[in-house]
Amino acid sequence: MESDLADYLEYLCSENKDISNIIVVSNEGLPIAITGGSDQTLVSGMCTALKCIGKELVSETMNNELKSILLDCSNGVILIQPLNQKAILVASGNNAGLLTDFDVSSIKRYFSAHQNHLVAI
Repeated sequence: MESDLADYLEYLCSENKDISNIIVVSNEGLPIAITGGSDQTLVSGMCTALKCIGKELVSETMNNELKSILLDCSNGVILIQPLNQKAILVASGNNAGLLTDFDVSSIKRYFSAHQNHLVAI
């Protein structure tokens, strides 16, 4: 079933040329579905660590909940956003505006409908 999610993520990337990769990782740092050719285990672990650090920072400094992390890089941007209690979405692209407007709700719905059948790769 993780291949179905990967196929869905590939479709989303093909529909939006400004998005180069989309990854879904577990809260434990294991890749669930990935597009592109990056080192999936390394990227998954780093993104999970960043999400956990960001969550604690927001909780301690603002007494609030983390919605997303946007990393502004020299060649583009990376969005890290919790999907639900079990997974994290990571998307990279060329345009911060497009990533912040990216339709994460469709991925959340797809993931929630299939999460019982998904396992980390």
